[in-house]
Amino acid sequence: MKHELVTFLYGQGLKKDFKEFEVYFNVPEIDWNTWKVKVPKETKVLVGFSMGAILACELSTQKKFQKLVLCSMMPGVETLKNIKADEVIFLVGEKEKWTHKETKRVSKTLSCVKSIIVIPGADHRLAGNYRRKLLEILNK
Repeated sequence: MKHELVTFLYGQGLKKDFKEFEVYFNVPEIDWNTWKVKVPKETKVLVGFSMGAILACELSTQKKFQKLVLCSMMPGVETLKNIKADEVIFLVGEKEKWTHKETKRVSKTLSCVKSIIVIPGADHRLAGNYRRKLLEILNK
């Protein structure tokens, strides 16, 4: 079932590599040269994967979202204190030690409701347990 109010920002790469997610979410085209993307106005939940998570953070400083789901966010973010979201959920694969460490550090800069979920056996791919957990969270 597609969630019309959920927008998914994929990591660096091509939209076609994440085509299977169009069944579940809005998946807009991202121009990674300019970091331009058109997020539908009605979006309530913004999901970002890898570099898409960093882009989601940037967009959430300009517009408030009910929920921000940051999957395997790449390091390089110093603070999230300007995020406008009611809740931030971080998803990290168990095998992504460096990402987990950075996520714990940067999550401390948030003032909203937050949680970090470590997915057993998962790495830096939205497949298997990782994909199931993401869909489970969004179906709540």
